[in-house]
Amino acid sequence: MNEELIRQSEALAPRIDGYRRRALTAGIIGAALTGFGYVSQHDQFFKSYLLGFTFWISLTIVSRMILMIHHLAGGRWGFAIRRLLEAGTQTWPVMLVLGLPVLAGMHELYHWTHADAIDEILAKKVAYLNETFFIIRYFLYFAIWGGLSFFLVRWSRAQDAAVETWPTQRTQTFSGPGLIVLVLTGTFASVDWLMSLEPHWFSTIFSAIYLIGGALATWSLTAIVAVSLSRHEPLASLLTNERLRDLGTFMLGFTMLWAYTSFSQLLIIWSANLPEEITWYYTRLHGGWLYLGYALIGFHFFVPFLLLISSRIKGRLKILVSVACGLLLMRIVDLYWITAPAFQHGSGVEHASAMPHWLDLAVPLFMGGAWLFVYFGQLKKRSLVALNDPRFDYAALAEEAHH
Repeated sequence: MNEELIRQSEALAPRIDGYRRRALTAGIIGAALTGFGYVSQHDQFFKSYLLGFTFWISLTIVSRMILMIHHLAGGRWGFAIRRLLEAGTQTWPVMLVLGLPVLAGMHELYHWTHADAIDEILAKKVAYLNETFFIIRYFLYFAIWGGLSFFLVRWSRAQDAAVETWPTQRTQTFSGPGLIVLVLTGTFASVDWLMSLEPHWFSTIFSAIYLIGGALATWSLTAIVAVSLSRHEPLASLLTNERLRDLGTFMLGFTMLWAYTSFSQLLIIWSANLPEEITWYYTRLHGGWLYLGYALIGFHFFVPFLLLISSRIKGRLKILVSVACGLLLMRIVDLYWITAPAFQHGSGVEHASAMPHWLDLAVPLFMGGAWLFVYFGQLKKRSLVALNDPRFDYAALAEEAHH
């Protein structure tokens, strides 16, 4: 059976190579535009670069998170998409390199890096918000994430090659504390890269919103790739309509969770009405930003909610893929709504423009091409189905799907 699964996976290599070529083409076009933007629009470059980086790194972080949840909880849904999640975790080296311009552009991005910006409030945060510690934390995050990925993939390979159960047991034992470490580092990373754009403002729920949004983007991308590969063996026997509807259900759940946490943050801050907190929303609920907020309410929540709540509609794969693509786009819009207003305080909130710069599209295209190129490269290296997992019998699942 293992030999047949490997053969079927290798037969899909040309299709996956086609996806890689498309990703590479998009990445080259995006890189050319990004390079031109660096030369011609230097002030805007780092702002757009941060947007693209925080979007794509969230998929790397949360792919690992969902993978560890599967190792802990089991479930056929995770067995069917495990290789897709493992491929996502292996994109951390390219994101490590792509994130270096964020460090190079710290002075353009973060107000607290300027000596004349230190006031009474920031003086109390200088032990954490300083350039040296910021850079150290950046490399520490990636060292931890790389270590987590190394062990998860190493034991997964060991299970593929062995009939013993120790690799699976070791992965389960490792995933519990590993998940806690991952959530903590993801929390601190979101504070560093996003919340510190406005260092006087703080929210205890902000990092949760960012990670939930990253989970929504990860489920959406996984659904798109899964639908494409579900037409061919060996995944056709695993990614049945029922499993694909499960992905739609996860998308629905995290859409609702994102809306709940986002509204909770707004409600708590607005009711408290503290100057150091309310200013963040005051900026984003005036001028063009208000209409962008309405778009997020409509297309990040209501439209996908109404489409995914129905099992019949969710079972139509074209609709599922369309909703997933829309949610990926709205995730970029949401991060734009979070980051861009932080750079427009001097322009007056009533007249601040919410129109995105062309670099806000070029940089995510460039990073997305690089991320997907590595992602599909990792996906084609191994069997698309995990081998010798003692918790799942592929032959029995395939027979059940056939009937």
